[in-house]
Amino acid sequence: MTRDRYDIAIVGAGPAGMAAAVEARRLGLSVAVLDDQPAAGGQILRGITRPMTGHYEKWGQPLASAFQASGAAHLPGAAVWAREGSRLLYSMNGETGSLVAGALVLATGSMERPAVVAGNTLPSVVTVGALQSLMKGSGCVPAGRFVLAGNGPLLLLCAIQFAEAGARPAAIIQTTPSSRLLPALPKAAGLLFDPALLMKGLGLLVRTRSLGIPLHAGARDIRIDGTAQAETIRFRARGRTMEMPVDLVALHDGVVPNDNLAVSLGAKTTWNCELSCYELVMEGVTKVAGLDNVWAAGDSVAIHGGYQAMLAGRLAALDAAHTLGFVDAQSHKTATAPLLRQRRRLLAARRFLDAYYAPTLLPEQAPDDATLCRCEEVSVGTVRRKIAEGAAGTRALKAATRCGMGPCQGRQCTVSLASLLAHEIPHAQFERPSLRVPARPITVAELAESHLGMRHTGSDA
Repeated sequence: MTRDRYDIAIVGAGPAGMAAAVEARRLGLSVAVLDDQPAAGGQILRGITRPMTGHYEKWGQPLASAFQASGAAHLPGAAVWAREGSRLLYSMNGETGSLVAGALVLATGSMERPAVVAGNTLPSVVTVGALQSLMKGSGCVPAGRFVLAGNGPLLLLCAIQFAEAGARPAAIIQTTPSSRLLPALPKAAGLLFDPALLMKGLGLLVRTRSLGIPLHAGARDIRIDGTAQAETIRFRARGRTMEMPVDLVALHDGVVPNDNLAVSLGAKTTWNCELSCYELVMEGVTKVAGLDNVWAAGDSVAIHGGYQAMLAGRLAALDAAHTLGFVDAQSHKTATAPLLRQRRRLLAARRFLDAYYAPTLLPEQAPDDATLCRCEEVSVGTVRRKIAEGAAGTRALKAATRCGMGPCQGRQCTVSLASLLAHEIPHAQFERPSLRVPARPITVAELAESHLGMRHTGSDA
């Protein structure tokens, strides 16, 4: 069992984690970066450290190179599942390891929002992010007739990437309502603070058209049908019902913070009604409220994008270093001031995206037979019925429906549960149901090994 000690441990090797590691090493701290993936990069920069071609942001390669040269200890394949005092416990290759760190930075990124539509649990129905991960990580692309359905710019980006890799989607079924554009326009002025983002968005539209990928805008009432797997997808667009044969359907409705580890450590969250997701409660920009010597950065706090995550990672490292006494107050203020200014400027650009690409495949828009909780096979209709019968909070709904009691402990269904509740009862109790340690599934052997290694004996081992 590893017994290393570090000044700072960082969970996650995406943009936020790599940037935090580079900044912390620049300040002279010893750093360990634990990531459950086999290589650094996270989702947005997945595969960037490997000799493969891919579409990456222009800041990605310099960041990855700086991380590799930083001298930080990188533990790929290390899945953190608990924290006891200053000791982190993680699973690697089926065994338990541990290390001690004076500070902890959580850079766990985001996860795709569960898309609740009829037929979402059929075989060959996946997420767009999963397909992108396969392509970036191993060069695999979908075979047969496949469509990308849902909401957000990732649909266009991935459609282009697949087409350029030799697998052109049969269609993009876009569920962003056209009625959103006018209300969102007042917030579009913020895009002037991030012209690169604006130009990238326009470029995606132009490139999609040039590749001849059919795009069905304003789609709604999506339903996927099939027996052994997805066979057809139906939807309404431009006032008529359309049906397409498919071999595979990839769904996407934006992303939400992957805060599961933070919540299992005791972090508090608040419900964001506009974006229909939970967000961490913070003290300032990077300090996790209520947890000693724990900071968080990037999309694990709130969805702001990869470049913002890189800025937040640097800020988290500077804040942690200041608390640990490696950086004095004046040096800390001097270093963080320009990062905070840039962060505020870029956040203005996000307001339009958040308004225009607000989620669309939510359970309140799904039919009763759509599955909300996969683990316990709970339908949207069952949850609606329990709300009507008086379950007026997330905890009450969990008890009444068993949503969140399955193997994933609600990691997939809690956001959907709260979203449906918010639609039915806007002023309900949205307290986040707790996540128990271990923060992710491990074997009984690993759990026993962790206790024996820490000299627990008898009934507590």
